[in-house]
Amino acid sequence: MSSRFAGLVGFCAWLVASVAGAQSGTPVIGPNSDFPDANLVMPFDASTNHDTFFSITNVDSIQVTNTWVFYDESGQTLASVDRDIPGNGGTDVVDPLSVRTRSIDSNGQVTEGNPQSLAGSRGFVVVQGPGDGIDRLLGNFTIANTATGSAFGANATGLGAIGTVQQGDFIIGTTFNPTTLQDSELIVVALNVPNITSLTNGAAPPAQPLMVVSLSLDSNSGQLATNDVNVNGSALFSSLPNLFPGASLNISATISVIATEGPGYSGTSFDPDADQDLGIIGWYGEAVGQFGAAQSLRTISSP
Repeated sequence: MSSRFAGLVGFCAWLVASVAGAQSGTPVIGPNSDFPDANLVMPFDASTNHDTFFSITNVDSIQVTNTWVFYDESGQTLASVDRDIPGNGGTDVVDPLSVRTRSIDSNGQVTEGNPQSLAGSRGFVVVQGPGDGIDRLLGNFTIANTATGSAFGANATGLGAIGTVQQGDFIIGTTFNPTTLQDSELIVVALNVPNITSLTNGAAPPAQPLMVVSLSLDSNSGQLATNDVNVNGSALFSSLPNLFPGASLNISATISVIATEGPGYSGTSFDPDADQDLGIIGWYGEAVGQFGAAQSLRTISSP
């Protein structure tokens, strides 16, 4: 059993007390999935049999220019484009298969650049606002699996004005009985903050793992399984059966995730020595037949 979860029973007891404290007014620190924010992070999957699209809204009164930076799951930058978005509820919809610049002049005339396709890739996008710290952007994404005919979507993660990412925090979610699912995808993204970049700051990754993701599944009957996964990148895309091979996953469960630096990580946001905690965010999508649902994994600060 992973040493990260050796004290999980004690952690769960602390979690109950923490939730009770939050209800009595204790502030909860973590990424923002509910309110407008200064910057947004969303995953994408354009690998075989998968499609994604993004949609964001500007609730400010003025038009702004956002910079969309797409990172491969390895952490390497795939594309970076500037896109104007009008104020007063202006929207912007982006397809990873057609990433392009967009400018809007004072007469409302839209000009777009040449498209770039990220087909075959999966990773995440950081939508950076103009840098003034105003909480104006709302966003969401949808990931479809064309092989199963299912899809799921969730809110973007907001950072910068309201949302934060801290080292050493758990991210928590819930899964239906995995044996009943026709599709599922767990996505974990580690970020360098406060600059909000990949762990490699957009550079090509080293050969060694950048992070070690420790996962636990827990049911009403107790702990189902744990696993430590070496990830040669800044993001993990996988399914629960693949992450827990040989485990009997025939009951609904809570997913708990925490990450530490791998031997290949050498960042600048905090101590680059191996085994330091990383700041992570995540999402979990699942489908029964063609009916899909997703959730932004919630952050719980470590005790």
